[in-house]
Amino acid sequence: MVIRIADFKVRITKNKNNRFWNPIGRFWNITEILINGEWFKCGLVFREDEGKYFVAIDHPMKVDELTSMIIFILKEGTYAELPVSKAKMVLIRYLQNRHRINEISFALRKGVFDRKRTVLIFSLALVPSIMFYIINASYENIIIHLIAENTWVQTFFFFLTVSGFIGIFHPFTIRKELTEKDIKKMAKEVIEEEKRNEIIRRNASI
Repeated sequence: MVIRIADFKVRITKNKNNRFWNPIGRFWNITEILINGEWFKCGLVFREDEGKYFVAIDHPMKVDELTSMIIFILKEGTYAELPVSKAKMVLIRYLQNRHRINEISFALRKGVFDRKRTVLIFSLALVPSIMFYIINASYENIIIHLIAENTWVQTFFFFLTVSGFIGIFHPFTIRKELTEKDIKKMAKEVIEEEKRNEIIRRNASI
């Protein structure tokens, strides 16, 4: 997105490393400023003084897209400080992924992702229940009559009821037990993931 601040155009694009669940999802988005027809990556520093708001264009630079290495710095420190309205300041911070709203959004999305298994299981229970209600309400309780007249179906539900009752006092599972090979494989994947995360952190901090 391109926003005009005084006589400058500022472009804010999504950070490709900013996957919200892996590794952290709180990287700032990429900010660039148009100077003499060229886009320079830069930082933005916000300041409030007696009810007035300012944004400073900090360290405009050229960065190699492949290596993320700095190849040219137009100016060390503040290039320009520009007046800005409070509403525009809030919008810019939001687009940069630096606002409090971004933190709340991230917490909600990460909470859903961390509990995706619970959400999936709840959905598996909720969707069939809704379908059960709709079909019975539309076709004169056809499923209820089918269950009432079918011994096999009743036996199946009886089994589920008894096994659920037993599971309260003696939890059981049919999951496959982890082997030594499985543990080594998971450990290897964790180490490799940590190496990738470290590379992403270094690139994002440049």
